[in-house]
Amino acid sequence: MSIKETTPDLRVQRTLQLIRDAVISLMDEQGFDRTTVRDITARAMINRATFYLHYEDKYDLLKKIIDGMLHELKQTMALPVSFSAEQFNMNAETPPESFVRQFEHLAANALFYKVMLGPNGAPGFAGRMEQVIQEALFERQTLAQPNEQQLSLPRELIIRYATSAHIGLMKHWLENNMPYSPHYMATQLKRLHLLGPTRLSLPLE
Repeated sequence: MSIKETTPDLRVQRTLQLIRDAVISLMDEQGFDRTTVRDITARAMINRATFYLHYEDKYDLLKKIIDGMLHELKQTMALPVSFSAEQFNMNAETPPESFVRQFEHLAANALFYKVMLGPNGAPGFAGRMEQVIQEALFERQTLAQPNEQQLSLPRELIIRYATSAHIGLMKHWLENNMPYSPHYMATQLKRLHLLGPTRLSLPLE
């Protein structure tokens, strides 16, 4: 394929990114309800015809952005198809690659997640993100211990607790402008999952 043949696709992708960046920045400033297609096209420096070539309206735009981003998040959390329980590393100082990928994904899309999880975010977004995380953790936990009878408490309580801790740490990191690296955050997340907050709060011996 020649450079000439790929150019239109690259231009389309750039245009779509400009539109997405525009609506997210406007939501951050004034909320989605007050944001119009005219605002979006002006911020993206495109004409309205170009906008409507790709989206039905601002609601269609927001839905496609959210669906795409949550799909990417889900992919970062996925385990390899051939992954088995024996491959789990119980070393608290060695984070799973999927944990690192999650924080790298958040860092690459920080404004999107800060806006969506903040007061000007889309209603229901936090719940959908939580569902993605919960399903991923359920898969990991079920693979690690498939026998319900071997669990110390009901699986649903384990997953509920782990999900809240998981997304809470992500939100805190974003709200504080990501002061630590993705690898550091992934390591601390694993430590919390394995050791729990009470044990980690005890004085070092």
